[in-house]
Amino acid sequence: MMVTCKRAKFMEIYYRQNFSMPDSVIFYIAKNPKNAELYLKMVKTCKYFFIKNEIIVVNRLDDFLGKWRVNEKPHDFTKYNCKYWITNEITVSARGLGFSPIIPKLYRCDVKRLRLSFQVVSFTDLSILISSAEKICLNNVVVKKCDSDIPLEDIVAIAVNAKYVDVREPTITPKTMIELTKLSHFLKLDAFTLYDLSEVLDIDAFYSYMKKNTHTKFFLDFDEQISDAFKNRLKTIVDEILESKQFNYKPPFISFIGLDMQKYRKLRQIYYSH
Repeated sequence: MMVTCKRAKFMEIYYRQNFSMPDSVIFYIAKNPKNAELYLKMVKTCKYFFIKNEIIVVNRLDDFLGKWRVNEKPHDFTKYNCKYWITNEITVSARGLGFSPIIPKLYRCDVKRLRLSFQVVSFTDLSILISSAEKICLNNVVVKKCDSDIPLEDIVAIAVNAKYVDVREPTITPKTMIELTKLSHFLKLDAFTLYDLSEVLDIDAFYSYMKKNTHTKFFLDFDEQISDAFKNRLKTIVDEILESKQFNYKPPFISFIGLDMQKYRKLRQIYYSH
């Protein structure tokens, strides 16, 4: 006989279990799951583990039409008192959505991909979201701390597991490039892409580092407002790259208005072939 369960609610009551280990050990295990996969196995095995540590495991957190979604389904964070464990990806693009209803309820954030667009986020909140991410994309994102905009180097400093970093309209200071090269994990990045860069970037510091860089693929795109003097400096760097017969460094791609189209194509070809 097949019995169909119509229960729509996860009941808080549970039968007392006779575990083979002391209750204190079981309680510790319930409160300190090693990873999300293990936690899901435990709660599927016994309701006790969920009752003692109520966590919803979220593979993907994103937004749709200005509303939060959990695992691609609409979700109201104000409705539930449980904690959330985000394991794979966060993608947010709605303006003004904000992480205020989520951060206090986070049990843990282990995301591998972090994609934020058109957001104003606090440095404290970003520190929680970004630390585990390997692929980071920030599109028109302003990071605030005490009403001050946080520069790019401070963001990269907390992205300790990053392999790919892509930022549009980054907040740059004259010290950004020098400060970045002081970060041990920055030297291990596979790719570093910056769009709409201002000429505040110390291009000479970049040029010096560029000729020693053997690992990271740099893609730099400058905004339309850079001066003619700065363009001339970029053209000199581009010409040196194009004139090189062989490379003992990773040749970067540098894009700006005023770069000859033929040189642009040749530089792009060199960039993608090394």
